[in-house]
Amino acid sequence: MNDSHTASLIVRARPEQAERVAARIAATPGHEVYAVESGKVIVVIEAESERALADCMDGLRHAPDVLFVNLVFHQVENGRENP
Repeated sequence: MNDSHTASLIVRARPEQAERVAARIAATPGHEVYAVESGKVIVVIEAESERALADCMDGLRHAPDVLFVNLVFHQVENGRENP
């Protein structure tokens, strides 16, 4: 089995654009929006590798109306079964 990477992010947008940004993020597979407040969108993403996780974050950084993305937490679940 493969490792699973889970990250918690704060995506910052202008307050008037935050709901639109959150809706776009929520529509992306592997992305879940937990809260939207004062231009901050709290997001959890899951990916198969650290590279895939970084690619997701880069995609968010370059999305319309996103000002910046901060990584808050990163966890790796080892998918190997123990004998």
